[in-house]
Amino acid sequence: MKQILFLIILFEFFCCNFIYSKDILTEKNYTEIEVRDGGTVIGNVKYMGVPAAAGKNLYRDWELSDASKTASEKLIFSKINNGLKNAVVSLKDITQGKKKIIPANRPIIDQQNDCFIPHAIAIVSGTTVDILNGDEQMHNVHTRSTRNQPFNLGTTYKQRISKRFDYPEIIKVTCDLHKYAYAWIVVIEHPYFDMTDRNGYFEICDIPPGTYKFQVWHEELGNIEKEVTIHPKEITTIDFIYSQH
Repeated sequence: MKQILFLIILFEFFCCNFIYSKDILTEKNYTEIEVRDGGTVIGNVKYMGVPAAAGKNLYRDWELSDASKTASEKLIFSKINNGLKNAVVSLKDITQGKKKIIPANRPIIDQQNDCFIPHAIAIVSGTTVDILNGDEQMHNVHTRSTRNQPFNLGTTYKQRISKRFDYPEIIKVTCDLHKYAYAWIVVIEHPYFDMTDRNGYFEICDIPPGTYKFQVWHEELGNIEKEVTIHPKEITTIDFIYSQH
């Protein structure tokens, strides 16, 4: 019985990690160069599909959290312009470009009301993230990662965990004490990426002129790609459309 339980846990571990390690992060080694005539890409990521059946709409998916209700954030889009939040837009397979800048102020993920806030962040490799416990109760922080060292640590009120992520990977972060609580840390090797805001907007600047594949990752909708040509010192506008769920 113990052997069977061990195999189940081992299977779950490897399945979870390989599912979350999407090919959005297969960049080669990145070289920093001076970019003098870089171009800029702006645009929106939109969801034009039909949400799940009534009562299960993902952007209105409610989970019971103790005495309060906490909204799921796995699919959030604007009813005004269909802009999709928390999608990561990045250049695929770019090997050289502007300098990577590690933020002086560390990104923060806080556990509040049994949820991780924010739900998703995108960071450049080498960034240290602070994960806090803002609730007056016990939580834990469990990362499902393969390239970066995974960890599973309990946290008490106001406790801070600081971890550096050195390798490109899409990492799901969970609290095993509250099964509905999870977040995403998207680690990218180069600085050419952005995470969409509540209107689906993104902007990526100082891109060396050339033709590139741009890729969008979203936790619920998967990946889409588009080839874009960047011209010196010009702004290029592109939209990415998820047509169905």
